[in-house]
Amino acid sequence: MTQIPGWLNTLTGRNLLREEVRQVRRALDNIFGDQLVQLGTWGEPGMFRRLARTRRAAVISDQPTPGVDAVCASDALAVTSASVDAVLLPHTLELVDDPHAVLREVDRILRPDGQLVVLGFNPWGWWGLRHALSRQGFPSGSQRMISDGRLCDWLQLLEFKVHHSAVYYFVPPILRGALPRQGRPQRSEESGVQPDSPVRQAGRRSRQASLLRRIPAFAACYVLVARKQTCIVTPIRLAWRRRPGLVGGLVNPTTRNVA
Repeated sequence: MTQIPGWLNTLTGRNLLREEVRQVRRALDNIFGDQLVQLGTWGEPGMFRRLARTRRAAVISDQPTPGVDAVCASDALAVTSASVDAVLLPHTLELVDDPHAVLREVDRILRPDGQLVVLGFNPWGWWGLRHALSRQGFPSGSQRMISDGRLCDWLQLLEFKVHHSAVYYFVPPILRGALPRQGRPQRSEESGVQPDSPVRQAGRRSRQASLLRRIPAFAACYVLVARKQTCIVTPIRLAWRRRPGLVGGLVNPTTRNVA
């Protein structure tokens, strides 16, 4: 699995993580059981684990990172089959070499009616456009972007049923390293125009964000929740066939006396 570099420590990355914490909290709010497994690290390893409503939660990664509970390949998990109630993939499918193999392992370790939560980047938005135009991918380290429609098709082949999906984070793909300076507005000597106050700038950004939220294509990411469907096998009783008579077409004898 490719390691995401430190762009998550930028202002854009921290804002994205805060929004994803809200999305994961909402997705995990109704998921209960004994065990939740997070495959791959995204941000601080315990960030999403604290949101689990299950009795236990573990983070599995292919590299020994502080906060990781187990180290193994994501396409060959050292986890017993049908032993996990929920699996969280925070942008994991975009960082591995074979996302299909990861999904097959998720299907193997999930119990019947277990649930899968996936965070992914939207390849049709402006983050996806920058990823396509960047030589090293964007965000740096990601190998691909998988659309929610394609992911739904893959999950359908594994007999998962998607019951929740949403888009989020309507922010341009510009990595900002620091907060803007908060100082006293100064008059420009060249133009003589008073710059906008921080309150006015914040109001303008809020109106722009509310306008963009009406257009799903501008969303940078999506969240998807799917349930592993249980196939109920109904036994079919064999219909017993009556034993055919030895000779057919004979008339039953009558007991009436012949006059």
